[in-house]
Amino acid sequence: MSKEATVLYPELELNEIKKAHETIMPYLVWTPLISTVTFSELTGTNIFFKLENMQKTGSFKPRGALNKTLKIFKEKKIKGLVAASGGNHAQGVAYAAQKLGLKAKLVMFHGVPDCKIDACKSYGAEVIIHGNELQDAMDYSFQLQKETGYEHVHAFNDIDIVAGQGTLALEIYKDLPEVDTVICSIGGGGLVAGMASTIKQIKKDVKVFGVETIGADSMYQSFKSGKIVPLPKITSFAEGLSACRVGDITFNLTKKYVDDIFTISDEKTKEAVLLLLERQKLLVEPSAACTIAALLERNIPVGKNTVVVLSGGNLDLDRLKTFLD
Repeated sequence: MSKEATVLYPELELNEIKKAHETIMPYLVWTPLISTVTFSELTGTNIFFKLENMQKTGSFKPRGALNKTLKIFKEKKIKGLVAASGGNHAQGVAYAAQKLGLKAKLVMFHGVPDCKIDACKSYGAEVIIHGNELQDAMDYSFQLQKETGYEHVHAFNDIDIVAGQGTLALEIYKDLPEVDTVICSIGGGGLVAGMASTIKQIKKDVKVFGVETIGADSMYQSFKSGKIVPLPKITSFAEGLSACRVGDITFNLTKKYVDDIFTISDEKTKEAVLLLLERQKLLVEPSAACTIAALLERNIPVGKNTVVVLSGGNLDLDRLKTFLD
């Protein structure tokens, strides 16, 4: 591999993931891994849920944000943090900033649920609404970085972010060594890249599958074509999966370690949100429920012990009401 390729497409060593886990866990919780009779019966196999909707800030995102921020914090003096997000990464960065006594400027776009905006403000961060797409917010966040001198914390295309998200796999394997299949959703690819890179180094025969909603499926299209395929715009309602273009780092790791990727409709995802609430008493957002929707369509080849990552639970209650109409 060329020197340039090494820079663009870094690998993740298992020891790095373990160090990241030790570093971030004083600030986080080891989220539950539960068995589910209902969904096991619906699919005909053993289904387990990794409840990242019960993580600090309501999603998995603080794992990567803390790992990145703590690493920078040790290396140099930081004036503050700036990030762009569909909501959950922003909360992760806001939480990291609060814990380390840093200022944070967070750029989100029109349409991000109020609950995510309000949560960021509650952590003491400044929220700026700019544009109608994640890319609009991303472009403006880099402008803010230049103006403020703050450190930019990318939502997914950063190896330290990916390493932080990969710590999830350590917990899954520790709680369920018999795991043979892992399913998670994909936005920019940080979660699936980190999870797959980690779990395959622990137990190489574990199958890892990703899910995206139709209209927010840059990784699906990229995975199938063998090169990054950017979307002209996001047409799905799942703002947590709002990356029009997956990262170079995340795409490379996904291509290497993920077994397959599936897509599912917004309508089926809405049904899954309600089913999880009704039958499992779990409130999750669309970007998490799409995994269940795809699973119930029986397109994903499940194993004997399948873990589904419920990546976040930040669903605005006013929006939930619209699902009931």
